[in-house]
Order: sequence, then C-alpha cells, then structure tokens
Amino acid sequence: MTRSRTIRPFTLIAHRGGSAARGENSAEGFRAALAAGVPALECDVRQTGDGTLVLLHDGVVPLPGGGRLVVRHASLEALRIAVPELLTLEEFLEEFGAQALVNLDLKGSGYERQLARVVERWGHPERVYVTSQHAASLRRLAGVLPLAYRGLSHGHTFTRMPRPVAGRSAFPVRSLMAFQLALTLRLARADVVALQHRVVTPWLTRWLRLQGWQVTSWTVNDPREAMRLLRAGVRALTSDVPVQLLQSLTNWQLRPTIAWTWDELFRQTAVLPA
Repeated sequence: MTRSRTIRPFTLIAHRGGSAARGENSAEGFRAALAAGVPALECDVRQTGDGTLVLLHDGVVPLPGGGRLVVRHASLEALRIAVPELLTLEEFLEEFGAQALVNLDLKGSGYERQLARVVERWGHPERVYVTSQHAASLRRLAGVLPLAYRGLSHGHTFTRMPRPVAGRSAFPVRSLMAFQLALTLRLARADVVALQHRVVTPWLTRWLRLQGWQVTSWTVNDPREAMRLLRAGVRALTSDVPVQLLQSLTNWQLRPTIAWTWDELFRQTAVLPA
C-alpha cells in the first residue's frame, strides 16, 4: 500500500451493530462492535403505535405462527413478545451512548419531536448524528434538536450499480446529482450528506465540501472500496462488517479517529498517512 496524503480524519460506524449473526440492532451486536474497538454505532429508529421509539429496520414484523405486526400500529408490549431482543431508543442511548458516537437512521417521519425529547433527556445531543431520506424530517429536527448533526441519506437508487459513478460519460449524471443535492441539502438544513458508496467520487466529495457539507458513506464492506472512499474525502464509513474492516485498515496503518462529538471529528482537517 502506497502512502497517501489525501485521507482526512475519519470514523467507522457499525451498521445496525455490524453483526447479523448476533442480531441486527441488538445489544449483543453493539457490545461486540464496541469490544472490537469500533468507535461509532448506527441503529434504525421507528415509532410504535403507542409512541415509543424502538430500534427496528423493517416496518413490519412477521409473527412465528403467521400474521404480522405493523410497527407504527403495534404496541411496545406486542413488539417485545415478537422480538425479545428489541431495544428502545432510550435503552440504546443509556447503555451505549457514552461508549461510542451514535448514528440514528430514521426509517419514517413524523416523530422528530419525540426523538428530540428522548435525546435531550439522555443529555448528549452533540454525540448524535441523525440520518434520513426525508428532507422535511431533517428540517424539523434542525429546529428541535439543533446540536445534533443531520445527514441527508442519498443514493438508494444506485445500490445496484456495478461500479462507481466515474469517467467522462458519467459527468452529466454527477453534475445533475450535485445540483439536486445542493437544493435538497439546503431545504433539509443538513450538515452532512450520507452517500451510497458507489455514488462517491473525489469530484463530488470535493464539490460538496467546498459548499460546506461533510460526506459519509454506506454500506462499505470491501477494504479496497473503503480505501477509495477515504481517499475521496469521506469522513465516516458505515459497514456491515466493521470489525473485519477495522482490522484491514489497521493493517494498512489507518485507524479511525476517536472523538467525543461529531463536531470534533468533522472539524479535524489534518491528513492521515495511508
């Protein structure tokens, strides 16, 4: 691996805890990621029918004997029976929020004020980075939870692309994407854009940074793709296999930055050797 002077301080985020074998969004998965030295944790957040914020990716939970529970209509009690390892957002923050930076990925909208109340009661909104596909949700959060970083998640339509958006033929696509992102990011009052990894190019990342937005990327599982993204200027990598990715980066003498707040991470500008 050659040395590079283009890698900025970055962090590594465990996607849903980063351990499907231990259960997505589970306490066991989060503990395993922390034990391995992963410095940030991501979880999905939905609201139940009785107003509790819980860590679930899917909006529908299948039942063992048939049938299903729609999360936004179901009670917390019913969901705990169906998903015994289910965590509420409050439980997640209380156990893990002081041990790692936190990325809360909103899987719906309309519960921004409830999320703000939970985070404010916990007491450390500066350790929270909220991502959403919904610009209106992020805009509402800017008013009720201003100390948390807000990231617009973008690029879901590119998840099946065979390779990064690169080359001369892709310039019109990149230019259109940049224009659309600029409009939506301003509408959302976002600080960050969370890009699907195939969308990221040095040109796009540099352009966004010059406009004042940081860039994070999901879902990054291949070490060489991780290196490409870091060289492009991405500041956080969200991974399904964070422990393995951390080991690969460590072998290349690259280590995630340990920061108490997201602001501390994003404001660091010193380059790292690769």
